[in-house]
Amino acid sequence: MKLRSIFRISGGLAVFALLLAMNAPFATAQASDSEQISGLLSEAQHHAMLVDDDASALQSFTRSKLSWQTHGKQLESMKAHVNDLGKVIKQLNDLRSEGSPWQQQAIDQINPLLQDMADQLTATINHLNENQNRVNMPAYQDYARGNYELANKTVQAINDFVDYDKAKSQSQALEQKLELPTANEGE
Repeated sequence: MKLRSIFRISGGLAVFALLLAMNAPFATAQASDSEQISGLLSEAQHHAMLVDDDASALQSFTRSKLSWQTHGKQLESMKAHVNDLGKVIKQLNDLRSEGSPWQQQAIDQINPLLQDMADQLTATINHLNENQNRVNMPAYQDYARGNYELANKTVQAINDFVDYDKAKSQSQALEQKLELPTANEGE
C-alpha cells in the first residue's frame, strides 16, 4: 500500500517535472510585451485620431460651398498629422523585434494602413492641385470619402490594439493581485 502511494506521488512529480520542462522553452521563446511599444501605440492612436478628424472635416467640406483654399488648408493639416503618425510608426518598426508576438502583429497590420492612407492623401492633394475649382464635383468627393474611410479604418485598428493592450495589462495585474497562476503556469 505504501509502495503504491509512493509510485503515485513520484509519478505525479514526474508528470509535473515533464510539464515544467515542456513549458520552459515556450516561456523563454515568447517575448514579453514592450512597454515602449505600448506607449508608442497610444501615441499612434492620438495621431490617428487627429487624421480621422481631419478627414471627417474634409469630407464635410465637400457638401459645402467652401473655397478650394479651405480644402487645401485642411489637406495640409491632414498631411502634417499623417507625417506625425508616420514618425511614430517608424519608431514602432525600429522596435518591432523587441515586442511580443501580438505587438509585432499590430505593427505589421498598421504599416499597410498608413501606406494606403498616405497614398490616398497624396492623390487627393494632386487632384485638388489640378482641379481647384471642382471641389464640389463627384471625383473630388470620392477622394475625400476615400481619405475618410482609410483614416477611420486605421484609427479603429489602432484603437483595437490599444484596447487589447490595456485589457491584457489589467488582466495580468488582477492575476498578480489575486495570486492566480498565469496562463503559462497552467499549461
